Amino acid sequence: MRATLANQAKALYKWHRHVPLVKFIGPRKELWAQKAAELRAAQPAAAQAAAAAVIQFWELPARYRPLPVSDAEIEAIESGGASLV
Repeated sequence: MRATLANQAKALYKWHRHVPLVKFIGPRKELWAQKAAELRAAQPAAAQAAAAAVIQFWELPARYRPLPVSDAEIEAIESGGASLV
């Protein structure tokens, strides 16, 4: 009886054909060539924009600068914090 139920179940699902959800446009080598050309064209402009956006920490306004670290905090960090529980 089990064999017949298994065969019936297989018969129900035989009609289903796997259809992938991803549809590719074409050969990937063409896509990679286009992307490489776009990156080469955009690279100098992006490098200039990135260089202009860099701010060193000592150039920050006072409200954004890191707070000074006290001696107690330095000791707690160096000891791992376990001795100050």
